[in-house]
Amino acid sequence: MVTFTEHLRARGDDELVALLLQRPDLAAPSPSTLSSLAARASSRSSLERALAAVDASVLQALEAVVALTEGGAVVHRDDVAAAVGAQRAQRDRVEHALDRAHQLALLWTDDEGLHPAPGLAELLGPYPAGLAPSTGSPEHPVDLAALADAPPAARSVLDALTWGPPVGIAPPVDSPAAAAVDWLLEHHLLMHGDARHVVLPRAVAMALRDGRTHRAPATPPEPVPTGVPHAEALVAAESAAAAERFVRLVALLVRTWEQTPAPVLRSGGLGVRELRRIAATLEVDDTEAAFVVELAAAAGLIAEDGEESPSFAPTLSVDEWLNDELPSRWATLARAWATMVRTPWMVGGRDERGGVRAALDPDLTRPWAPRVRHAVLTVLAEVPPGTVLRTEAVLEMLRWRTPRSVPPEAAVAATLHEGGLLGVLGAGALSPAGRALLEELDRSGHAVPSSEPAGPTPEAALAGALPQPVSDLLLQGDLTGIVPGRPTPELAALLERSGVIESRGAALTVRFTPESIRAALDVGGTADDLLAGLAAHARGGIPQPLEYMVRDAGRRHGQLRAGYAASYLRADDPALLAGLVDDPSLAELGLMRLAPTVLGSVVPPRELLAVLREHGLAPLAEGPGGQVLHPEPLVHRVRNLRRSPTSRIGAPTRRPETLTAQERAGLVAQLVPALREAEQSGAPLGEGDERRVHEPVATNPVTALGVLREAAAQGREVWLEMVGPHGVHQRRRVRPVHVEGGRVRVRDEARDAELTVAVHRIASATPV
Repeated sequence: MVTFTEHLRARGDDELVALLLQRPDLAAPSPSTLSSLAARASSRSSLERALAAVDASVLQALEAVVALTEGGAVVHRDDVAAAVGAQRAQRDRVEHALDRAHQLALLWTDDEGLHPAPGLAELLGPYPAGLAPSTGSPEHPVDLAALADAPPAARSVLDALTWGPPVGIAPPVDSPAAAAVDWLLEHHLLMHGDARHVVLPRAVAMALRDGRTHRAPATPPEPVPTGVPHAEALVAAESAAAAERFVRLVALLVRTWEQTPAPVLRSGGLGVRELRRIAATLEVDDTEAAFVVELAAAAGLIAEDGEESPSFAPTLSVDEWLNDELPSRWATLARAWATMVRTPWMVGGRDERGGVRAALDPDLTRPWAPRVRHAVLTVLAEVPPGTVLRTEAVLEMLRWRTPRSVPPEAAVAATLHEGGLLGVLGAGALSPAGRALLEELDRSGHAVPSSEPAGPTPEAALAGALPQPVSDLLLQGDLTGIVPGRPTPELAALLERSGVIESRGAALTVRFTPESIRAALDVGGTADDLLAGLAAHARGGIPQPLEYMVRDAGRRHGQLRAGYAASYLRADDPALLAGLVDDPSLAELGLMRLAPTVLGSVVPPRELLAVLREHGLAPLAEGPGGQVLHPEPLVHRVRNLRRSPTSRIGAPTRRPETLTAQERAGLVAQLVPALREAEQSGAPLGEGDERRVHEPVATNPVTALGVLREAAAQGREVWLEMVGPHGVHQRRRVRPVHVEGGRVRVRDEARDAELTVAVHRIASATPV
């Protein structure tokens, strides 16, 4: 029988490329040889990742193979189909599940039949398919006919243990079930596990199950929609309205924090008071405000400013984002939401220490969050357009798709809620823009690149759902204005600058007040400029009350002037200051005459003193009361940024998760031939009869573990070189029994002894 490593060596290049693309952890970092690839593919962590991505039918097929092959039995595909109870019409699903498991290297085949990957049996638990471990050839034949004479409770005991788990607690001696259990133990239909437990033997369980490992083949559930599906036009319209609203909320957050940045807590994150303050500004609840803040940070629009007293402030990329069109701005937020590892729905909850979780708290990072969003969107994409699914229906589908990695119900519910707020969903169903976002994620994901033509981008999908912008403004005599639709960017900017938005919806209502007009004049322009801008959009002209209010505000605006002066220069004799203002060599000081004996300057006092002294003058510094000050010289200190010994100088390399599917496929296609070449050139010659040419000495710890797992699964012997507690090397011929938890239990037949070896003491492992 060939080994798992030999099976991987025999795979074609295309098969190995597909394996590395579907299990990307096998190629990051790159293995050195195919032997190390086989060892990594059979490691516990890699098998866990692979099992977390398979559906219930693949997991059921794996459990059946593990259960049937225990004890050395030969298993074929037909045996698996019969074991799971598949009828003729269901055989195709079982075949597809076995093919999928074979592609992922969770199963491998040879002339003898199917074999589970080394280490898979330990990962599926002690009772695969609810069956007890095999004890070899049964000492007593299974006689179910004897149950006709059994006590009444005996059949109930067997029924409770038949489909697993096969372990039960032994009843008290004086209980009614005690006699039934004693009868079953006497007739070898049960056996003692320990002093308190009884076990249903595997042979008895298989006889009670009629030779099956599972009750019925796993089938995908039918999603139950919530009500009648919505029309696609309604879904698109609701999605566009939500997208426009959310982009506006993020823009308002940015405009607020660019004026008054929010302080950062000592432990990191945004304080509860600051969150409530921004929630009041955005006119939303705290939960939605936390989502807005978290997503703005994930999109790179806000970040800590790095000051001594740090605050959250807009980043340099904000200006470019604000100048983009609405679909582009929304797409930036949607991509950030789909890929961010933050969990905004946990804000406000309690952590392990009982403290309240704050928004932007560093502890709110969860690496599995993007996978949950992708899985939920995938479920919604598989139902007819316009179908609305509740959280329970989505969870039921996810339990089928990934039974070993079902996300928490709170995460699924939050994903649906956030998708609705962002506009990825519309009226509870996946929107065209959300579907385009999912397709884009699939194209750039870890899967094999698709040859199908790319669909519309998220920007284009949202743009197609947005109503056409209007530039008409209906001004009324009560100092209000109505925009009958979505305003153009120019009109929206004018109204945001000069009015107070009172309501949004199918039409936008704005009210003009003296304060809003004054705010518009404060940012530049005159009353005539503002009236000209309103007249360019006003369909029926500007009402007289509004024109009077604008001109009145314009007359009052600027009657008082305020300027900036960081320091002053005073002298008792005006002649000493006479030529300083007009001296071109002192232009950098920004001197201005405030009084005959007083000059103002825009530079700090220390710089003012230094420049004047360079020009031959002898000024002194004084305090608020006129007392003479003698400032000490400034002493600069810089932070000692010690570079890590392992840090690399130069441009950083791209992270694997940022590569597209085409880039990953190209890198993997180059890796497979290199692995074959390294395997052929690195295989040493044999040492007597103890090693074959194509099975090199495994000195790498990962490769050694793979060799030991293969030997334990096939009952083969290995040459094990160990390092004793005193540093003495010892080489023994052993048969591995169990590999788990950083320890290897082996059997030394020559010494008739069994020992447990820590993995870190193994120097090499070579198959005999």
